Amino acid sequence: AGAIAYPLSCTFPGRLADRYNRQRLMGIAALWAALVFAILIFVQHIWLLLILAPLIWMTLALFWPALQATLAEGKNRAQLVKTLGTFNMVWTIGYMNGPLLGGLFYEVNPRLPFVIAMIGMFGLAIAIFLIRLKRESAQPDSEETSEEPAQIRDTLRFRKVAWIASFTGFFVMGILGNQFPKLATELMISPAVLGYLLAIPRLIQFCIFFIVRRAHFWQFKLYPLIIPQIATMVGMIMTATVSDPIMIGLGFATVGLLIGSSFTASQFYSFFQQERKGQGGALHEMIVGIGNVSGPLMGGLLAHMIGLRAPYLLCCVVLITAILVEYRLIKLHRRDVCRADSCGGS
Repeated sequence: AGAIAYPLSCTFPGRLADRYNRQRLMGIAALWAALVFAILIFVQHIWLLLILAPLIWMTLALFWPALQATLAEGKNRAQLVKTLGTFNMVWTIGYMNGPLLGGLFYEVNPRLPFVIAMIGMFGLAIAIFLIRLKRESAQPDSEETSEEPAQIRDTLRFRKVAWIASFTGFFVMGILGNQFPKLATELMISPAVLGYLLAIPRLIQFCIFFIVRRAHFWQFKLYPLIIPQIATMVGMIMTATVSDPIMIGLGFATVGLLIGSSFTASQFYSFFQQERKGQGGALHEMIVGIGNVSGPLMGGLLAHMIGLRAPYLLCCVVLITAILVEYRLIKLHRRDVCRADSCGGS
């Protein structure tokens, strides 16, 4: 319920982030989350969880677009890549450590994770309201020339391509996180090894975030998005056909490669040359949310109807379809540019 609420809730907060004080929106979202966690401490009925889970995800839908728009505001091309890369590294660390620490707190007391989350979100809200954020003015890059209209068209086209690639990455990751534990049980993979396998994509995406924050070779090029998708197809074929945890781990690593490259590209093209950065961040997050929801839903249905390895073949179908669509978009763009140049020359 919460995962479905997230993509449905992204667009409106994105508009709010372009019209109102983003810092205030982030503070309100943090307070809202603290309140929900406070209620979760005392929940004893599952129907309350079904109500509160979407509320938590709705706070994220309010928080993330405003935060990313704030980070992207006033940044030139090089600053934008470096800032977003650092941000991605930080949230990946939190994403990996959250379940680990939550499990340790749960062993002490089942309600302790919610107490810690409530205190953390309340402290975050206070910090957000007290800190004064300065609006930065973008400094021109030494290697960057004035933005030509053709480059703006490139940004719009690659934005769509990156959104599609990002969708495939989180579609596959959603299937791994939700469906693979069932297959792991059938393959007699221990819970400890399962934990290591599921951590591999996050470790690889962290490394990709670290690398691309100082690199520019991947910008406005198709192959940095296509190659990870092809690699992930190979990885999913391995997952669907082998039983050795080492080989499965190699397959999982390709998913981290895809998420690291596609998420970075989706962020960059969503904010670069985008005046409404709140809306750009909201659309970027909505694509991520749709992938996170549709993967487990479709994969779970296929696993139930055909078998536990079928979802990974579905991933291959989604990936190859996405690659064909992305290639078509770039090809049509190049044809339009050629026509525009011919008209201009005549």
